[in-house]
Amino acid sequence: MTEQTTGGPGRGVLTRALLAAAGLPIAIGAVGAALVLGWRDELPARVASHWGADGTADGFSSVSTVAWLIAGFAAAFAVIGVVLVIAVRADGTVTRVVAATTAGTTAFVTALVVLLTERQRGTADAASVELPGAVIALAVAAGVVVALLAVALTPRWTSPGRPLGPLPPGATEAPQLAVGAGERVVWTRSAATGGLPAVVLVAGIGVTAVVGVLARQWWVLGIGVALAVLAAAMFSITVTVDERGLTVRGRFGRPRLHTSLDRIARASTVTVRPARDFGGWGYRLSAVGPLKGTRGYVLRGGEALLVERTDGVRTLVTVDDAGTAAALLNALLERRFGGV
Repeated sequence: MTEQTTGGPGRGVLTRALLAAAGLPIAIGAVGAALVLGWRDELPARVASHWGADGTADGFSSVSTVAWLIAGFAAAFAVIGVVLVIAVRADGTVTRVVAATTAGTTAFVTALVVLLTERQRGTADAASVELPGAVIALAVAAGVVVALLAVALTPRWTSPGRPLGPLPPGATEAPQLAVGAGERVVWTRSAATGGLPAVVLVAGIGVTAVVGVLARQWWVLGIGVALAVLAAAMFSITVTVDERGLTVRGRFGRPRLHTSLDRIARASTVTVRPARDFGGWGYRLSAVGPLKGTRGYVLRGGEALLVERTDGVRTLVTVDDAGTAAALLNALLERRFGGV
């Protein structure tokens, strides 16, 4: 169970977040490297370390090199985890995403290499070892389990309320919207990725699926299907504003982002340039520029709804008619709390 703390991450909370995002990768890499080195006497002098699309081994390395690659990959992701956790420590949600990504990715790669190396124990010719789909599935499962463990180990926290400052550069105040005392109003819109990002997504999924079919590597086809489901969930959303606050849901109900009305300070609109402001499309965190620190769903360029929470965190979602959504949120805040 995760711990709920208030006032931002203290030293103990930050330490636990760093252990999840960096400690787990280091531990996993160390175990993986130790296992490979422990099998040295049972492995051929040159073990298979790379396989072609047809599942045939086409790259070979020494046992020591494989072990160092495992350890090096884990160390690199641990460093990434430390840097990102410290950079985004004001936001507990993003910190958990960082921990899940660094730990889960390290677990997947380590499990894949270890399992493939284990298959070569007692083999005289590593070239005869093929790449089975079951190994890929087990490695993916290991990555998912460790990612969930990292999320569970990362404490939750909320920051204290902060006074509202000026709107970020480029943001526009929403127009006034009148809402009666007993009136129930709901605003909802769907948003999806289009244009070049959509073309790249479809092309990437299509190429992956074709490679899997032509090479008869059904695990590759499975990856294509998984990517298609993930793309449908992440790049097509429904945005709802009502008396409960702001809710963003993926195509299948998940992922889900909800900000309750009592945690919202004000809403406005801003024009977003995905590549320049967020470095791409999808669920993003802006690291530089006028929207630095803002997180949310960036599915296209143009108008976006910008919500500032009472703890200073800014959430953004690109959606049509964002001005009406912002105006309704401000009106609901005015009705419940007597002012924005």
